[in-house]
Amino acid sequence: AVPFVKQYYSGGAQGIRAGQPQSLGPGSYHMPDTVYPDQYGDIKLELNAEYRFDITSTWKGAFFVDIGNIWAISKEDERQGALFKFSDFYRDLAVGTGFGIRADFNFAVIRIDGGIKVRDPSIISDESWILFNQPLKFNDILWNFAIGYPF
Repeated sequence: AVPFVKQYYSGGAQGIRAGQPQSLGPGSYHMPDTVYPDQYGDIKLELNAEYRFDITSTWKGAFFVDIGNIWAISKEDERQGALFKFSDFYRDLAVGTGFGIRADFNFAVIRIDGGIKVRDPSIISDESWILFNQPLKFNDILWNFAIGYPF
């Protein structure tokens, strides 16, 4: 396994913005709700796309889609569904989307992003496509505050 200090996590303001920091993965592993999010993996695959547009000269808007996850490479990892398998890793991909607003001061960017889970790989069924299987509520939006652009 990769040393702890060199491992990856996903979720939060710099990753899959629809997930809490360190709460996503590894793979399709489902972390018990009673445990503080602290998930790490040896491999990280992530794709972020963001459409940015001007509202005013200082205020900017953005729509985004984030896809990815983390995985373990050691067969000794005891977390069910955590191991990376090239043949079916695509089933473990989390998908999040959302919108954001940025204050661009030329020397610093302050941003707030609202992320919504589209797909949660820890749910092993057709219900993993969250956005399409339940009505969207305001509480389903995860708000991230950050300084600087996400990538």
